[in-house]
Amino acid sequence: MDRSMLIERLRMQEYAVPADQDYVLSQFTPHDALGVSRLTCAIYGDQHPFDYVYDPAEVARLFASGSQYAIIARSAEGCVLGMIGIYRCGPWPRLFELAQLMILSNQRGKGMAMDLWRQAMATLPGVAGAGVIFGEAVCTHTFSQQMCQESGMLPCGIVLDAIPSKAYDTRNTGKPRTSLLLTAKPLDRQTLPAALPQWCRDEYSTMCRAMSLDRTLLPIGPEALAQHSEVDVTHYARVGCVKLLVRRAGPDLEELAVQGERDAGAEGIVQAAFDLSEPSAQAGIELLRTRGYFFGGFLPCWFGHSDGLLLQRRRVQPCFDDLTLLNDAPAYLVGLARRDAAAAATRTAAWGEP
Repeated sequence: MDRSMLIERLRMQEYAVPADQDYVLSQFTPHDALGVSRLTCAIYGDQHPFDYVYDPAEVARLFASGSQYAIIARSAEGCVLGMIGIYRCGPWPRLFELAQLMILSNQRGKGMAMDLWRQAMATLPGVAGAGVIFGEAVCTHTFSQQMCQESGMLPCGIVLDAIPSKAYDTRNTGKPRTSLLLTAKPLDRQTLPAALPQWCRDEYSTMCRAMSLDRTLLPIGPEALAQHSEVDVTHYARVGCVKLLVRRAGPDLEELAVQGERDAGAEGIVQAAFDLSEPSAQAGIELLRTRGYFFGGFLPCWFGHSDGLLLQRRRVQPCFDDLTLLNDAPAYLVGLARRDAAAAATRTAAWGEP
């Protein structure tokens, strides 16, 4: 059944829940799948970026597979009133992102969001065997940033105009796209090597100290591309986002970036994550920076055996002046992104053109 038919079916099913509902929290069960799809439809209408959320059978399958886990807020009658979950988000199987905080509009204002968040962070990482939990806190208000901080998820990057605002908030924010503060809570304490360019080493070391990460900075050697790139490309068409997972960088990386820009469209974004243990990473990073890509973030344990470095680019120059931040904790990362974006503006190749 296609997306439009799934949404129409959900809309035909009455989902009216009285406002004065008490709730209990527990982990997702297969019986919650329909309620999760109804909750999504009630909040996002037909605007959610992913198709599977409207299909209860697919929701149940993904949870059964171990790729997603969630805490559900239920009424006494078993109605799904709200939820939050973690899901696998990268190449390392133990890499999870905390996301999908959703609460029915008439159930808000009673502390459910905080209860869900705290219960999720207290239980789900252990259930999933997570090695690191990532978060994306919107920069239009500070609630998610505050909860990340309370949960020990510390800033590691900033992605400007990352995704359409309606994909994160059904309210009118006054901006077509929303910036995201990247956060992470490493749960595995590994000693890992990292080969970084000189221009971001100080900030990387600052993040590692904040997160108590044991990292060995490798000497800066001659930059050399591999013969061919090894890149996983993911296109999120509904949100105008293309992500490049750069396992190995070759001369053809620029061609892949150009195609990514075309696929993302005039209002979209391309993000490229580099494996910092790969010898060709530094050369690949500099190759994309010559196209106008700039710093987006550090990604602790992204590849399991190593951290990642994220670059980003949009067709238009980013604006840093309308970020709403909880405190100065991410200031050094925002400052690095601002400086690198300014430098990138002087060497920008045309969007979507070689």
